[in-house]
Formats: sequence, C-alpha cells, structure tokens
Amino acid sequence: MRGRANLLEGLAGAEDVDRLRMLFDDLEKKDSLIEILNLAESGPGVRIFIGSENKLFSLSGSSLIVAPYKDGDDKIVGAVGVIGPTRLNYSRIVPMVDYTAQLMSRLSR
Repeated sequence: MRGRANLLEGLAGAEDVDRLRMLFDDLEKKDSLIEILNLAESGPGVRIFIGSENKLFSLSGSSLIVAPYKDGDDKIVGAVGVIGPTRLNYSRIVPMVDYTAQLMSRLSR
C-alpha cells in the first residue's frame, strides 16, 4: 500500500477529510486487503468498482481499479490497484493498472 499521501490532493473541505479518514480506516483492516485480492481474482484483467458498486469503500465514495498478477504457474500471487475519487481519469488509469499487472506477472515468472 503506497501513495496514500496523494489522496490528500484536491481536498475541498471537512467533508472530504472525513471521507478520507473513513477510507484510511477501511484500508487498515486486513479483511479489506483480502477482499481486494478476492475482487482481483474473481475476473480476468482489470476490474473497476465505482463508488457505491465498491462495497469496500462505499462510505468514502472512492473507486477501486484493480488487476491481478500471476506467477509462472499462472497462479495469482498479488494485485495492483489504484484507489481514488469517483472522478478519476479512467481512460488513463485503467491501461496503467493493466500494464503494471502484466509487467509484474512477467517479473514473477
């Protein structure tokens, strides 16, 4: 889990800070991290969960873009993802997550 400080960019007020606090609380729970891995594992390629579709972070109004990466035995060994506001630039972030997961898979072989 890296880049949490980037979530502080563009905060408009106390409501945004409260939502960010809820997101951080969710991220600190091991169950949330296991759920992210399960979401990545449940389908091929990049998975996108926007706002309320994302049961993990629905209270904070965040989106999750996640993709699994695999080892040489084609077994999922981890996930790469981006958590951000629902107004993310999806056309830019999705290919980056996909490429990074593919690269990690190649490095894991």
